[in-house]
Amino acid sequence: MAEEKRFSAEVHHKNDYVDWIVFVHGFGGSARTWKKQTEFFSKHYNLLVLEMHKDKVNGDIDLNKVCKLIYNTLNFYNIEKAHFLGFSFSSLICLRFAVLFPKKVTSLIMGGGIVKFNLRTKFLLFLAINFKQMINYMILYRFFAYIILPRKNHRRSRSIFVNEAKKMGYNEFCKWVDLIPQTKNSLTWLDELNDDIKILFVSGNEDHLFLKDTLRHTKKRSNSRVEIIDNCGHVCSIEQYDKFNDIVFGYLNSTFV
Repeated sequence: MAEEKRFSAEVHHKNDYVDWIVFVHGFGGSARTWKKQTEFFSKHYNLLVLEMHKDKVNGDIDLNKVCKLIYNTLNFYNIEKAHFLGFSFSSLICLRFAVLFPKKVTSLIMGGGIVKFNLRTKFLLFLAINFKQMINYMILYRFFAYIILPRKNHRRSRSIFVNEAKKMGYNEFCKWVDLIPQTKNSLTWLDELNDDIKILFVSGNEDHLFLKDTLRHTKKRSNSRVEIIDNCGHVCSIEQYDKFNDIVFGYLNSTFV
């Protein structure tokens, strides 16, 4: 029987007696964007760090197809269940994965979590979708990076994501941009998420595009909570990685999970 398609991944195996954490990078990112997390959490957990842009996915992609590829990747490495750590747009991938494959998910942790696209973010997506064939994709990506991360203290995280996005290539960029409209109009499937799966959102207080909707969402769900890092932008996992790691580590060792 032919091997099922899966994503490339970095594996950090500590031993068979500790939990697994699956790292799902954001749009345009890579395993490198989790560098400060893998250095820290590999001392305590087994890690599977996905590389979703490394091997180009054949044909069009949709949210369910991405989740199935993640599922196949877990099975390839014999991972029965794991904590999922997503970032930005990949938080929606992780949430969808938990709806489709709840038995694979111990808990969800969302850095710079997205649960809704407001008018401003929908306008940005409109520009990306409609101008991707007219403007060099890196010009678009840099523009979005400045909109999402406008402050001086956001410069380092902005630079890291722009540099990683250069490795995507135009065709891969277009595929993933076309994936976003599947989520921006309707996220009613979030109501299908099992309440037994606990969710932690970690956001910077300067995350001006997504934080308000995250706070509204967590107030409606008893299985969710949010931690906010002061003086920090959207990419809190890079900008203030020490605080981010401490929050996540504390959560994983709490009775909440």
